[in-house]
Amino acid sequence: MSDSPERVPWTPQLVRVMAGLMLSLFVAAMDSTVVGTALPTIAHDLGRFELYPWIVSGYLITATTTVPIWGRLADLHGRRRILMIGTALFVIASALCAASPSMEWLIAFRTLQGIGAGCIQPVVFTVVGDIFPMRQRARLQGLFAGMWAVAAIVGPGLGALFVSTVGWRWIFTINLPIGIIAAALVWGYRERQQAGAGSLDVRSTVLLTAGIVLLLFGLGTGSPTATPNWPLAGVALVVLIAFGVVESRSANPTVPLDLLRHRVIGPAIVVAVLGGTVMFAVFAYIPLWVQGVDGGSAYAAGVAVGAMSIGWPVMSAVAGWIMIRVGYQRLVVAGAALLLAGSLMLALGSREMGIAWTAAATIVIGSGMGLFSAPLLIVIQSNVGWGRRGAATALNQFARTIGGAIGVSLMGVLLQTFVRSARDPLQARDQLAAGLHADYVVMVVLSALVLAVGVGLLLARRSVQEPSPVAVS
Repeated sequence: MSDSPERVPWTPQLVRVMAGLMLSLFVAAMDSTVVGTALPTIAHDLGRFELYPWIVSGYLITATTTVPIWGRLADLHGRRRILMIGTALFVIASALCAASPSMEWLIAFRTLQGIGAGCIQPVVFTVVGDIFPMRQRARLQGLFAGMWAVAAIVGPGLGALFVSTVGWRWIFTINLPIGIIAAALVWGYRERQQAGAGSLDVRSTVLLTAGIVLLLFGLGTGSPTATPNWPLAGVALVVLIAFGVVESRSANPTVPLDLLRHRVIGPAIVVAVLGGTVMFAVFAYIPLWVQGVDGGSAYAAGVAVGAMSIGWPVMSAVAGWIMIRVGYQRLVVAGAALLLAGSLMLALGSREMGIAWTAAATIVIGSGMGLFSAPLLIVIQSNVGWGRRGAATALNQFARTIGGAIGVSLMGVLLQTFVRSARDPLQARDQLAAGLHADYVVMVVLSALVLAVGVGLLLARRSVQEPSPVAVS
């Protein structure tokens, strides 16, 4: 770390670039949550109600599968160029979504929008990692991570506001001015580092994309009943094994699988997978508990889920400030302990405890995620050079998202084994409660594994090597 400056001075140009990056991250994060409250209205206006799950699923699939590709492209061709392409694609697709004449077209354009969204988060965090040394980056990455959580709070409310006033199409139209302003602010970013050599490995990229898409379909993504197709999931595993073989022999790997053997990055990716599953489970199953077991309203369910996004930004900011003083290992342990505590609150809760107990549990879970998510991203970026930072950053996001998507799908299968055995409405409610409790126990186990990894990192207590940052002109 001796070659790294202690602080990069804040110039007007740097302020504009950071504002543009934060705005880009906010609009992409908000777009993943803003549609939910408008889905019934959209389905009513466009028809083909049976297709409406694909408005979410199409976006999720492309936003997930393209993340490693965008990260690799950012290493090969530079951050600004790739971010501009991804933002342009996101804005154009948003305009097309707003003008969609039918449900089929909206699904197609929403799927295209997910491709652009898959670029924004990993490249934004990569640029922040390029510019700032460890001390400044720790504080800024925490704020940027918190921005994602704030967007999760704002999105559903903004969607409801548009639906009740100017109409659901403004959910997508609003992205145009925000995206254009963000791109204009970031346009002045000039990288001092030369783009990396090599090319995108087409074979491994195709295999990865096909494998993930088949796996998500096989686990029930896009199905109104979330019914798994196990033969399709088996085919997906074969394709992903083929991807691993091809990728391990590639001179230009899309996903840096060798980083999984790194003494620091490997455990960080494990935490991302496990923590992502817990996070996605809150979004997926807390509304079911509040509405199906507690008998609460959709608004109450939204409050219970949104409570997670209260603790997350606060603790992300705190983690950024204290990471340099206490070390990332202690933050991982503390965050994992909160994750475990929140999961235990859910597993030990009952319908008599009410919605307030559930909301308190999600606040604790969000606080835990906030404590370790940003520090682990910083550590990952600090252990790779410029030419692999985009791919490494994307690997972290991809691990959290795909781990969450797969884990929650399997938890859905567990839930269905309880619900299907119900014979009458009263028993169905009891079985739903039992199934959700089983999922909460799974969350406890996953959180305990995160804590075990954190304790292992704390016991190892090995130093992090920090490469020199890249200044912005």
